[in-house]
Order: sequence, then structure tokens, then C-alpha cells
Amino acid sequence: MTISSVDVSPAEPVPGDEVTIEPTIENFDSSSAGYFLDRVRVIEADDGPDPKEYAEVKNIGTLPAGSDRSVPLSMSFDEPGTYDLQVNVSGRDTDQNRVTRLSYPVSITVEERYPQLDIDADDSVAGVRADGSVTVANSLSSPIESVELTVGGENVTVTNRREVLATVRSNASRSVEFDYRADDPGRHRVTATLTYTTAGGVTDTVTDTVTVRTETERPQLDIDTNTSIAGLESDGTVTVANGLGAAVTNAELTVAGDGVTVRNGRSVFTRIADGESTTAAFDFRPSAAGDHEVTATFAYSTPGGATRTVTETVSLQADPLRDSVALDLSTRQGGNSQAVTVSVLNGGNAPISNVSVRATSPNATVGRALVDRVAAGESRTVRLNATLSGDRAAVDVVATYDVARQRGEAAASTALTQTPGTIGLTGLEVVPDGGRLRVSGSASNLGTTDAQSVLVSVVDTEAVTPTAPNREYFVGTVPASDFVSFDVYATATGNVSTVPLEVEYLVDGQRVTRTVEADAAAASRALAAGPDVDPNSTGGGSLLPLVVGTVVVIAVLAVGVRAWRTRRGGD
Repeated sequence: MTISSVDVSPAEPVPGDEVTIEPTIENFDSSSAGYFLDRVRVIEADDGPDPKEYAEVKNIGTLPAGSDRSVPLSMSFDEPGTYDLQVNVSGRDTDQNRVTRLSYPVSITVEERYPQLDIDADDSVAGVRADGSVTVANSLSSPIESVELTVGGENVTVTNRREVLATVRSNASRSVEFDYRADDPGRHRVTATLTYTTAGGVTDTVTDTVTVRTETERPQLDIDTNTSIAGLESDGTVTVANGLGAAVTNAELTVAGDGVTVRNGRSVFTRIADGESTTAAFDFRPSAAGDHEVTATFAYSTPGGATRTVTETVSLQADPLRDSVALDLSTRQGGNSQAVTVSVLNGGNAPISNVSVRATSPNATVGRALVDRVAAGESRTVRLNATLSGDRAAVDVVATYDVARQRGEAAASTALTQTPGTIGLTGLEVVPDGGRLRVSGSASNLGTTDAQSVLVSVVDTEAVTPTAPNREYFVGTVPASDFVSFDVYATATGNVSTVPLEVEYLVDGQRVTRTVEADAAAASRALAAGPDVDPNSTGGGSLLPLVVGTVVVIAVLAVGVRAWRTRRGGD
């Protein structure tokens, strides 16, 4: 049997740390029997027959031949120093019950160590808030707990003066920022105090002190913010005026806000000469209506190499967002292909963007349109083409848009109507034409959709027969609210009062057939009486007026000829 090794953790303990001594006990392969471990303890070395005992473990169990076992023992030391210890092991073999005792010397050094504090505080300007930080570095071999850091100053007002860090791990560090303000120029002391508890339960305190210099001169910052609206990005500027009496270098300007999101808030300047000024622009967006603060921080280096910081804060008033968008609708009628004209009216106080105008209808297919941007108080107009599937369609128009990082919606409704193409035969005139009747007129579309494949033909009856050259007339397509003229011919048996005409056409894929009666009474009588009879005559009566008229004309002509010959001298 032997104690092959002893491990100590942590290797460099401090007072109060829990220290673990872990011996490894080995039973050689050559052993003929197992070894029962009765007792393992840590005692103070060379302490006489009754030494001080630090830890003990009993009845550990049997260790078979060729095996080993580690036995941890825990203890702590309240005072720093070097402790000479001894690990004692006692047991007996399982074959003959012979008792064996082993010992192993151990030396432990306990040192008094503390966490480190590092204060970083910039020089300041009298009456102006400056930034500082304290870094806590735990160099102990175990975590420190219940960590509390306080910062105070001599004639210095410190904000964020107390911070609870809870736990700082071993070999880790934590930084705490604070703000301070010295109202009077000169040198001022800033002190950080750290209170903590070690893993062994010991509470201790560490302090560190630095001196900061406070001056009266500094660059001037002027923040200008335009009128702003909650949720809407606006622009602002910061003007830096250097009145220190010397140039500043390696300057950085940052802008932040309370309840305000800032974009492009960082600007870098290589050098700003004495008496010069420079302006940097930034964008900001208030999260809500009301009062907010915008803070500009200007960090720079002086000719002497010191790094300083200037801060300026202004208040701004953010107006509430007024989202007021309306839609003005008008329609253009034109058959089944129509249009809805939509005017997007922005009556709010913020521009809208990504405007999508769309429409829905159960009886029509309506297009959509996109508008990039509509400024506050302005409007944009788009046209949505529509195709109707019925005579009437209710159309709901919705415009969605972005306004101040939120989505808005406006809606309005209108109706589209159409009258299907209807062919009427207008301007009908029936006249004799070489022993037949010629029927002239117009195929007029009285509807708002096109009529296609329009055919006008004479209906064959017992008294009326279609005849050449046009028994029927293919008109073709008649657009909405338009007409096409035609001529058809017929022969009549005896006097007829009308000539029946049939008109056929297609509207929206449906065939329509109608019959129209053309008044032919006068033309039929004129055709039956002969070619010299006026078709507009009522028929019958005496021929005496015609004969008398002819005689009068001849007599007038004879008198005229005789008179002409007399003037010519009888030639």
C-alpha cells in the first residue's frame, strides 16, 4: 500500500477559502489481498502525540489489489501563513487483518490578497457632467460574492454612485460606469469602495482614490432639432464651436436620446482649430408624443494629450402622429372593360410610403396599383382597370401604406354598371329599286358593350321574298354606342305593308335574334303602280294637273323662242 499523490485545491488560497486536500491511495498489483481503509485524516505535522486535526473520513471501504482511490478532505484557514500538514491513512488487509499506517507531508501557503480597483475618470469642466468608470478585477482563486461598489468624491457630485454586482468570478473583471460633476475648478478626489464576501464567508473592503482636474473652459455644443412627430424620423444638427484657445484633435461627436432613437449619430473630426466651428447632421425618431431629451457628447484631445468630454442636452416636443388618409373614387363606364380612378388624399401630418391600392369585387376583376410616396397634405391618383362579369359590380377599394414605422389602411366603395350590347335597326327606309324593294338603315348598338357577328336579313314570307344583291347583310362588329349602315333587298307579291327584317348578333358569347318590321306600304304601292309613280304618293286621283302643267311649260318655252328670234332680226 502507498499514498501515490496528494492534490491541493485551490493552489493559492486566501483566508476563508475552502481548501480541498485529496490524497490518492494505491493497492499494488503484487498485493495478495485487498486493503480496507479505516481512516484518512489531515493533521498538523510535528504536533506531538495529540496533533490538531483539520479533517477526517472513516470507514472508506475496501481497496482491491491493483486499484487506487482518491479521498477528498475539506478545510479552511482563517489566517494567512504557511501550514505544514500531514495526511495519515490507516487500514488493514482483508486476508490476515494486519494493520497498516501511511503518512504523507503537505505544505499549504495562505496569502492575504484582495480584488483590484481601477478608477478611470476624465478631466472635467466646472459645472458640466463628466464620465468615469471603475473596473473590479478579482485576482482571488475563488469567486467573490455580495459585491457592492460605491463611488464618492470630494466636492464632487456623483450619479450612479452605487452598484451591486452580486458575483465576480475568479480571474474575471467587471466595469461600472458613473457620472460626476465638479462645480468648482481645481483638483478633486474621487474614491471607489468595494465591499465583498469571499467563498469562505469572510467580508472585506477595498478602496481606491484618484484625483481629477476640473477646468472652466470647454467647446460649446449647440443642438438644433426640427419639429418632430412621434414615430417619424426627423433630422437635426449639432454645431461644435471651439473656444478653448487651442485646437482640439481626435474629436468624436455622438448623439443619443431619452425615448428617442438616433441614426447617423456619430461623427469624427481630425482637428478643429481654435475659433472654428463645425456642424454634424443626425436623424432621430421619438418613440412617443411628449417631451424628450437629446444629448450630444463631444470627446476630444487637448494639445497636452489629455482626453476630455463635453455633454449638452436639449429638450424637444414630439407631436402625436395624425394618420388621416382618404380615398376619392370615380368610375369610367365603357362596357365590360371599365376603370376606377382612385385619388389617395393624405390629410395627416406625416408622409406615407409603400402605398398599395387594390380592389375586390364579386362581379368584376379589378387591377391594383402601387404608389411610392405621398407627402403630408398632398394626393396621388392611380387608375385601376376593371373587367365586369355581370351588369353591375360593387367594388371595395383598400389602400394600405406605411406611416411612421406602422401600417395604415384606408377604404372606400363604389359601383360599376354596364348595359349589354343591344342592336336596334334605326333610320329604316324602304324604296322601290328596279322592280324590288330596297331596305336601308343602320344597325345601332344601344348598349355599353360590343355586339359581334351582327347579321341583318330579310325574312322570307308568303308576300315577301329576299332577293339579290343583298338578301342579307353581314354587318360584323358594332362597337358600343356606335352604328353601321346596311342595305337589303326583297320582292313583294302584291301590296305589302311591312318588310320583316331579322337581326342576329353575339353579346358576351350569347346569341340574340330579333325581328323588326320595316314600313313598306308606300314603296309597295309605288312599285305596283309603275316606275313613274312617286312612292310617297297616296295613289289614285286625276292626271289632269300633270297634263295642264306640261302644256303651260311648253307654251312658255314657245314664247321665249319667238322673242329671241325677233331680237336677232329674224335670223
